[in-house]
Amino acid sequence: MRNNDFDSVENEDAPLKSVRTSRREHRSRRIDVMRELESGVVDERPIKERFSREFKKAKIKRIKNPVENIGEENCVEGLVLEVHRRTCEVRLDNIPNSESQIPNTTVTAMYRATTSKTLGEFPAVGDRVLLGLVNDGDDEGDGVGSQKYCVVRVLPRRSELKRPGPRDSFYKQQTLAANIDQVVIVASVTQPDFNYGFMDRFLLAANLNDLPFVLVLTKMDLLPNGEADLSSDIRDFLKIVDKVIPVSVKSGEGLEVLRNELVGKSSVFSGMSGVGKSTLINELVPHAELRTGDVRERDGKGRHTTTSSSLFDFPGGGYVIDTPGIRSIGLMDLEPETLAKIFPGFFDDDHFTCKFSNCKHLKEPGCAVRAAVESGKLSEARYASYVRILNSGK
Repeated sequence: MRNNDFDSVENEDAPLKSVRTSRREHRSRRIDVMRELESGVVDERPIKERFSREFKKAKIKRIKNPVENIGEENCVEGLVLEVHRRTCEVRLDNIPNSESQIPNTTVTAMYRATTSKTLGEFPAVGDRVLLGLVNDGDDEGDGVGSQKYCVVRVLPRRSELKRPGPRDSFYKQQTLAANIDQVVIVASVTQPDFNYGFMDRFLLAANLNDLPFVLVLTKMDLLPNGEADLSSDIRDFLKIVDKVIPVSVKSGEGLEVLRNELVGKSSVFSGMSGVGKSTLINELVPHAELRTGDVRERDGKGRHTTTSSSLFDFPGGGYVIDTPGIRSIGLMDLEPETLAKIFPGFFDDDHFTCKFSNCKHLKEPGCAVRAAVESGKLSEARYASYVRILNSGK
């Protein structure tokens, strides 16, 4: 089959015909198509070549455009509240072709693989999306494909927070939340203990996306002397963050300060399992009604109660996006030399002072970071957290 038969769309109405090619040609063509798929070239083609399992017959099949039969008059914008495997919950700005134009109506919309080409991935909580009306009347059926609405396009994001995707996923990273104003990380002062590496990853992600970082310390009621009983790891971390809010849901300490910080903003909440994130959100957003759980007695670690990201309206204005308690945040695209230069707390005023510009703070001579660790100016916990993150990206 000639290349121009694959690329040309001049004879769109010509009848489809079978083509015989050798096994080697099939294998070579499949490799080329996968490369083009990864680079995004295939998404722009109106036709694609499909192969039989036995490599015997190739067929030409037109790629269906999800907006082909959807007119602009049947499209409406909406806000993604939750994302599932094949569908997402979307709150519409208004209902198309409706006399009442009812606002704030939530619908279930399916999304297809072709809708991911604008961003390179699927919709995320907090996204603004364009929905098309694909089924008429009240016939929504029982299957995913018979949903009344379909995600036509994901509108451009102004910010996002990512995490590594599953190993078998085509996308190496997944977006936890989109269009956010600040990152609120919840950490407990004890039960479970403060996780240095987890905090550093989120702080790095926030800095790379120019997002304010708010650290909320929960379970303050478990410390008899309050902030005076904070661990050395927590005290060291407090030196490099701009805003810290100690709270206790039981005593009410710090809750009003936190409420004032959230009003009018879109805030993404995250934290390790068991730190009291869901309990805190239930206190701040009563209609959220999130599941809560205690830490495990055998190891002091939390149990997963949040399984997917969800968006809630915050009383007084703004949004709270609850994300699952995860152990890592996406820094896969960060080069080692860049990480060495921007790691939080290493340099005063972020001014790189090592002798060599490509210093990774491992064994290089003239390293200002290792010198600071040896002198006690920089904590060993902070340096150990950097080494773990550096090695995890290899």
